[in-house]
Amino acid sequence: MGVALIVSLTVSGALAAWMLIQTLSGSGASVPRAGEQIDASFTGLRDTSGAAVDERALASRYRLVTFGFTACPSVCPLTLMGVHQALEQLGPDAARILPVFVSVDPERDTPRSLSAYVNAFDARIVALTGSLQAVERVARQYRVFFDKRTLDANSGSYAVEHSAFVLLVDPQQRICVAIPSTDPPAQIAARIVRAIRASGAVLNGNTAT
Repeated sequence: MGVALIVSLTVSGALAAWMLIQTLSGSGASVPRAGEQIDASFTGLRDTSGAAVDERALASRYRLVTFGFTACPSVCPLTLMGVHQALEQLGPDAARILPVFVSVDPERDTPRSLSAYVNAFDARIVALTGSLQAVERVARQYRVFFDKRTLDANSGSYAVEHSAFVLLVDPQQRICVAIPSTDPPAQIAARIVRAIRASGAVLNGNTAT
């Protein structure tokens, strides 16, 4: 599903992503900054099996975090494809990384739908969800903004606007880099790999291709 979705993206999808960033630029949201110390915990969220994240198990791992939703038309698929490409390039070094996709649409994104969605890109990506209050709290910790916008009051249809970043956070809970999700997947992957290697999370001396 993921590959077919990426292939189907067109110029209109890129324009939608650009418009999203323009909307968020006036939202007043705090932009994540490299070197900033944050509370990087996922307290209150659960994975698609219903288990809470074991924060103690993350003591030596880097978090590669993005926020989105399964009905996202363009930004989220591009982002997750970039994450997948980065993990492939890192090879065994990817074991030091926990790739996480946090749903900002807990009303519609069930554990089953989330599992199918992230697995279409890479089975190593952990999808998290929870109550709206829990998602809002974690989003604030990561300096991420999101807002539910009604599309049709009669049908109740809506979209979720959200900050579009890939955030690499080190084991000391510092932001290493915030990568705009409007970058092409190959550029997202390259920036992730460079940031991980620059931060010292390299085990085997692999080089990106």
